[in-house]
Formats: sequence, C-alpha cells, structure tokens
Amino acid sequence: MGRRGPHPSPSSKRTADGRNTSRRLPPPEDVSAPAWLAGDALAFWQDHAPGVSAAGRLRQDQAETFAILCQIAIDCRELAAQVAAEGWVTATDKGQAASPVARLLRDSRRDFVALAREFGLTASSAARIPQEAEHEQEDPEAEILRAFTSGAG
Repeated sequence: MGRRGPHPSPSSKRTADGRNTSRRLPPPEDVSAPAWLAGDALAFWQDHAPGVSAAGRLRQDQAETFAILCQIAIDCRELAAQVAAEGWVTATDKGQAASPVARLLRDSRRDFVALAREFGLTASSAARIPQEAEHEQEDPEAEILRAFTSGAG
C-alpha cells in the first residue's frame, strides 16, 4: 500500500486548531425511529442513533435496518440472561449438546456484528467507511515547504 504522507504531529498548530483532519463529516441528519420499534430496543436507538447519525453513518433511508440492529442487540441481552440462568450445555438422550438458546445467542451475536459493520460500529469498519474530503485553505507552512523542496523561490 502506498504512503499517504507523514503522520500529523499532535503538537502542531493545525492539530490544536482542529484543522489537521483529512476527513469532513457530513452534517448530521435527524433520523427518527420506525413506529414499530418499542421498549428496550427504542431505548437502544435513543442511546446510539444520535452518535451514529452525527458521524454521518445513519440516514433516514437506513432507519429500518438500524432498528433491526437495535432489536437484535436487545435479543442478545435477553438470550445472554437466559443462557446465564440455564447454562451453555443441555442434556439430551445421546449425551450433552449445546443449548438451543446458546446457539440462538451465538447466531444473534454474529448477526449483530455483521449489521453493526454496516454502520461503522466496529473499529475496523469505522476506518473503512468513506467520508468526504475536507476542502480547506492551504497551510502557509506547507506552501513554504513545497516552494523550498521544489527549488522555486
């Protein structure tokens, strides 16, 4: 993979001014939850949707999908509580096997992670979601450095 330039210095003036970012977030959109979302899933929406929307990863046309993610998150909580009470293993006529609830929990968690990636809720997916490039004025120090290294001036 090619180089993208030097890493920004945390003590630089551009970093202190907040101009050292190469990505600009789109303006946040006020996204409303679908009418069918209720209870704990709605509370999950209210906790997480504003941040995801502010990051530019949730639009109104994606509300249904994000609502499904909220419902899966609550399902995972409920299934985890049930597995904690009943255990991961169940007795069968052929011996022991994984509990059906444990298998549901595993599948629900897998679905949650897969859907969370779509909204950049995992660390690796957050880095992969493209953002618009920031259009800002050129840094005067960069102009001087470019003139010096190109031999002009």
